[in-house]
Amino acid sequence: MNKEELFFNLNPVNFFIISGLVQNFILAGILFFRKRNRPISNRILSLTILIVNLHLIYLMILDTNLDTMNPNLLWIPFSYLTALGPLIYCYTMALTNIGFRISGMHYRHFIPVILEIILQLLNIVYGIRNDQLFYNTPFYFFIAPMLYLWATGSIFYYLRLSLRAIKSHEIWALENYSNLKEITLAWLQKLIVYYRVLWMIWVPFWILFFLFFRFQLQYIGIVVTLYILLLVLTYQTFWIGLQGLGHVNNVTFKKSVEPTKNKNFRNLSQYQIQSHISNIECLMKRDRVYLDENLNLKELAFLLNIDSNLVSYILNTCIKSNFHDFVNQYRIEEVKSRLRNPIYSKVTLLGIALDSGFNSKATFNRVFKKLTGMTPSEFQRMDGQGSTK
Repeated sequence: MNKEELFFNLNPVNFFIISGLVQNFILAGILFFRKRNRPISNRILSLTILIVNLHLIYLMILDTNLDTMNPNLLWIPFSYLTALGPLIYCYTMALTNIGFRISGMHYRHFIPVILEIILQLLNIVYGIRNDQLFYNTPFYFFIAPMLYLWATGSIFYYLRLSLRAIKSHEIWALENYSNLKEITLAWLQKLIVYYRVLWMIWVPFWILFFLFFRFQLQYIGIVVTLYILLLVLTYQTFWIGLQGLGHVNNVTFKKSVEPTKNKNFRNLSQYQIQSHISNIECLMKRDRVYLDENLNLKELAFLLNIDSNLVSYILNTCIKSNFHDFVNQYRIEEVKSRLRNPIYSKVTLLGIALDSGFNSKATFNRVFKKLTGMTPSEFQRMDGQGSTK
């Protein structure tokens, strides 16, 4: 498609993309003004969606020929890509730290955005003075690849930092909670991985499209690839917003439960250690506290009347298990015991799992597979065969 043509180019594909952009704007507005459940993370995610949307709008203006019909549309900078990485990182930190606030130390991550905007404004002014659309100026062909590579490096760097923060959060969750349904950020980890893969594909294509084809859609392969990537980027952004909205509304971070701090318990005698282990195991077997689906490290420590850090030390160093696996091992044994008991013959497997302390079918299946090496149904078949011999 030649950009000198002045007709408005609207086809089914870019119409579908534009529809997705409208939905993204609506979703970003909902996130930004929603005050319940972690408003700081909602607003950061909202700004992230808006930045991606603005970049896609710029591409849609070029694709529909609106730039040649009304050059004034390009008198404002549309690209703020260097803010994407820091925003995703701040979003991750807002979900992993209950008291997170964007402070002075975080603002330095957004300095490149200011430089990006300044360079764009200089190029726009240059284009206006020389009566050129800014993407036709020599200056643009110099700074655009540089900005894009810079932004891409920034995105990959901050995505890596985000994945590290999520990994640290998951370790903390395993050490403090017996059920992770409303605590885990595995969903965010998947989104970040998918997003990184998309950028690994999008960047080489954009540079090729920019340097060798100069935005000219004269080859069907280029057109198809461009539209597919734009569709994926548009609706993946919408999907990320929906996932963030849904999960954050369900996540409940308990302020009373803090990450365990490393203390020196090495001076404990073997007798003291064994006494603590016996007390923990007695509480689990006698009082069956694992039946409480909301059981966490601090509540167990309260029942034992000892420091939660000491409980964590005993579990991790002496019993060689994190809190999550330790409690769920008892729940798995409870499930096995009930499956063998004729009294529960008319109770469904899910019913038994929920009565044994699990809070969802997905959690039960995942934990059962992890701790036994087989699925619940495989165990039922194997146990049934063993009981008939």
